[in-house]
Amino acid sequence: MVYLQTGEDSPPIDSIAFTYDRQQYRLQVNDIVDVKLSSPEEAIQNFFDVGNDNSNQTARMAGGGGGDIYYMTGYTVSDSGNLELPVIGKVKAEGKTIPELKELLDTKMQKYFKEYFLQVRLGGIRYSTIGEFTRPGKYTILQNQVTIFEALANSGDLTMVADRDKIRLIRQYPTGTKVHTINLLDKNLINSPYYFIQPNDVLYAEPLPAKSWGVGVTGAQTLSTIVGVVSSSLALVVAIVGLSR
Repeated sequence: MVYLQTGEDSPPIDSIAFTYDRQQYRLQVNDIVDVKLSSPEEAIQNFFDVGNDNSNQTARMAGGGGGDIYYMTGYTVSDSGNLELPVIGKVKAEGKTIPELKELLDTKMQKYFKEYFLQVRLGGIRYSTIGEFTRPGKYTILQNQVTIFEALANSGDLTMVADRDKIRLIRQYPTGTKVHTINLLDKNLINSPYYFIQPNDVLYAEPLPAKSWGVGVTGAQTLSTIVGVVSSSLALVVAIVGLSR
């Protein structure tokens, strides 16, 4: 049950400086991008924000009901891989990183604005948890990056019978979907490419064999079950012997 374990010959975990293996995320179909424009040219800015006329109201509704704020106010990458924005029209977004998309939008907006401030970011990190989680479900965290342990915490952590060294990470790539196996008990998870989850990730926690055996999860539970079975068996044998006499 202990996360981030070190080997017997390894230094204590609090003495290790871990390095991150961050993978640059490239936008995919159905991703939501938050695009905000600020400019003293109010008339043009209002026209650009025409798609977000009710952004404050919808944000309050989504936030109050536990919904997805950016689904209401952001821009979705279409099946053709484009973002459709006011004023500048369709922009190819699929396959681009957020900095690359911002640079492209910046080039296009220079044609319409003399002074402006452009902000482009992912509309939160959406992921799902299934299997042996305390609260499995679909979640959105409004941050630029989310670690796998933050995702676990958001789902109430794993149950007692979850197999923590064989967590399946189902991740989407431009070329298709891949399944990775993650060991939460290994400290090297921190410097692996799976420490930070990505949009549309699915975490699947398999149960331990003990769940199907039904003999208990902890040592005390297993011992109690075995003692109970042995006691019942002995009582049954004594009863049968008594009847035979």
